[in-house]
Amino acid sequence: MEGEGEGYLYLCLCDHIIVIDMKKILSGGFQTNPPDLIALPVDNVTVFREEKLPFGMGFCVDGSKLYMAGGEWTQKHRRHDFLELDYSKGYKGTSSSMYVADLSAFDPVRKIKFSKLHEFEAPKASPVLMKINEKIYALPTNITFFSSFKMYPIPFEVYDPDTNSSKSITRRLQTPPFYERYEGEKKFIRGHALVGNTLCVQVDRSDFHFYYVNSGIWRPSPHQNSRLLSSIIRNGLGRNLCHGKFVLGCEDVLISILRTRMDAFLLPPPGSNENAPVFWQIFNEVDDDLSKIQQFSYEIDDGLVLNLDKEKMCAIFSCGGNPEHNFLVYIYIFQVSKLPEQQPCTKRTKRLQTDFRPILKDFLSVTCLHKGFYYLNKPGFYWPLITGAFYLCVMVKLFALKVLCRVPSLKGLTNRMVEMIK
Repeated sequence: MEGEGEGYLYLCLCDHIIVIDMKKILSGGFQTNPPDLIALPVDNVTVFREEKLPFGMGFCVDGSKLYMAGGEWTQKHRRHDFLELDYSKGYKGTSSSMYVADLSAFDPVRKIKFSKLHEFEAPKASPVLMKINEKIYALPTNITFFSSFKMYPIPFEVYDPDTNSSKSITRRLQTPPFYERYEGEKKFIRGHALVGNTLCVQVDRSDFHFYYVNSGIWRPSPHQNSRLLSSIIRNGLGRNLCHGKFVLGCEDVLISILRTRMDAFLLPPPGSNENAPVFWQIFNEVDDDLSKIQQFSYEIDDGLVLNLDKEKMCAIFSCGGNPEHNFLVYIYIFQVSKLPEQQPCTKRTKRLQTDFRPILKDFLSVTCLHKGFYYLNKPGFYWPLITGAFYLCVMVKLFALKVLCRVPSLKGLTNRMVEMIK
């Protein structure tokens, strides 16, 4: 995206969406002293239950259109102050509906208005939604917040809005090979990334599967023609890919967040020898800030990173578990540029060909535009766990950049769920 413009940051949580005017964030000073923190400057909040929408939906963004699907229908418990599954809706309380909202006419005073778009063939508790070649792919994750049963088989489906026949508007795709293997697990998918028309899915710490959209086939390893993916997996960066973003304007630079650690990787240029090295740089400033807040008994949930503009990015971490039940969000907005003569060499010299570990070396200039911890109020019914985020820039037209939708961490989620029930 080129040019200047005003923008809105959208934070997606389990039961609501928060909209933030970026001008208010950038115009404020750094907020890094825990005793003097202020509330997050929120412009708009849309609570799903108030809009008669399910809890824990998956989402994707295309242009100014926000798509959300799946989730679980909930209701307030009759005697206690928490939610429970509403078995009277969907399939045992699980939704198969997809909704769409047009964000081009956004009004900070009014809530986001969703309209029902489609019914998938099968319910999906917390699906991964992706827009690829004008079609919406819904890959179930098997994450349930309230359901205690499991649904097998869980179909991988695609919605084609250009299909005229309503009977063939949804197609079942090849069943992911890892579904049967991890049938006893609560969580199938730990992360994912889309590289071109290839979907990379992280199932376990080092178990990756690849879905090729053009052929409709799952593979246990990258195709030999997928040199970028092959290089990433060979260098042990699969998890970083599934929890990161390529920098707009520096497409060979990958920024990733694993738990509380934020790193950058410089990948070899096209046509490089397969043994060409990968450079690695650590964001020490972010690590120092998060270490500071942990001294106040906060637990840091999995972070996420997204593009704002060319070479401009934003990292977001949610922090909970404080004894006073306060929730924080850490926002780090930064600009990156390559240092002079930092193009990686095309050969791995003086190193074993089997040694594919990244080389620790600074190759980026990082300028912090803003950073701060903010109190995150709880407008929804449950804890404010951030499950994804995206950014819309408003200029003459409204543009949407790629979004990161990650699978929420069940570790912190389960602990807080027990705490709320108590």
